[in-house]
Amino acid sequence: MNSAFDAGRGNLTTPFGHPRTPALADDRRGSDPAADRQRELDAKVEDLTRQIAEVVNSAGQESRQDLREYAIGLLKEETERDDAPAGAIDHTTHAPEFSPLAFAILLGLVSLPTLLLFTPLGIGLFGVAVVMGIWGILDALFRRR
Repeated sequence: MNSAFDAGRGNLTTPFGHPRTPALADDRRGSDPAADRQRELDAKVEDLTRQIAEVVNSAGQESRQDLREYAIGLLKEETERDDAPAGAIDHTTHAPEFSPLAFAILLGLVSLPTLLLFTPLGIGLFGVAVVMGIWGILDALFRRR
């Protein structure tokens, strides 16, 4: 057999001795404040995640998915708000503005086939569409100026 292998490390039938210590850079790190802070933050996030998971899992089967989505939405809302620059905060609502004219057009289109299938409901929907259309036209003429 190979004498260098036998002398330095043993052979196939004898143990090698002590395991060698890892020489990875991660194992030899010193006290890096940024890395320590990151490990603390990771531990806190993991702990909070476990707490949220316990609450969600303790809920009934029918409400778990809703709670999961609610927690994710809250997390996104809270973290995105803090990420926005201070000068760029927009306090206006992101909800789409109600347009009575667009609603009137939609109701009018729905009421036309309904007139043929169920005449009283079709007439009612068409009447509401006319009222909404008048409201939308007046709103467009007077309020937006």
